[in-house]
Amino acid sequence: MNSIIVKPKNEILKKYIQYFLFFKKTDQEPLNYTTFPNTNLCLAIYKQNQVFYTNEGGTNLCKISNGSTYVSRLYGFHKLPFHVNIHGALDQICIVFQPSALRAFTNEAYENLMLSDTVFDEIFSFEKSFLDQIFDLNDFAKRAEELEILLCENLKDNLPYKIKEALVLINTNEFLSIDDLSKNLKISEATLFRLFKNNLGQNPKSYLKTIRFRKALDDILKPRNSLTGIAYQNQYYDQSHFIKDFKNLTGFSPNKIVEKISVTEKDFAWICQNLQNE
Repeated sequence: MNSIIVKPKNEILKKYIQYFLFFKKTDQEPLNYTTFPNTNLCLAIYKQNQVFYTNEGGTNLCKISNGSTYVSRLYGFHKLPFHVNIHGALDQICIVFQPSALRAFTNEAYENLMLSDTVFDEIFSFEKSFLDQIFDLNDFAKRAEELEILLCENLKDNLPYKIKEALVLINTNEFLSIDDLSKNLKISEATLFRLFKNNLGQNPKSYLKTIRFRKALDDILKPRNSLTGIAYQNQYYDQSHFIKDFKNLTGFSPNKIVEKISVTEKDFAWICQNLQNE
């Protein structure tokens, strides 16, 4: 499977879009990959696939097979590793939003969007032939350029000031507690909870926990970092707490994940393997 990440060129758009991710698979061989919880939200557009997504109990699984229509779904707010099983060909575009950035394009409730198979159509205004035209482009960079034009045309930026302020505080100190964050923003914890749920789609505790995990994952993938040091640097209670939390979010121990990771990019790490070789 061919995959490529393209960063947006438009300076304004960079505040909202982390990157575009393109997958292309022309054979019919089964394949799976696994990614891990992150703070971003991914809008995935499939050209001719059927998509079945289950996220309940201990299952966080997306099954993709051959189809005949466009499907678009949102993925994010994961509390478990995200497993994707592909059975057939695949031509997929992912728009990966910065935290809370989806609110710059739509006010539709997250609960509704996360259940939809036509999210792209519901959020953006575009010509009926747009998806045909963009998937006809074999150059992924050109696909990204066309997506940037569409996104800029639909940009509203109606985020509340307080959520912007909250994200600036977290970027400055990702180890802020809920109490510290609410005090800095001069709002109650209940208001903070509503602010995050309405604009980021997840509560502040889950958001901060995911940020800490992603920082720890980046540290683990760097050579010569000890687990004790990583746990301390990322303010886990102790090494056992760090290992338990890490296994819940990835399915692997910190030491094992280094062997398993197949592909790494900034903010993107995944395990990919042929299903027949499992």
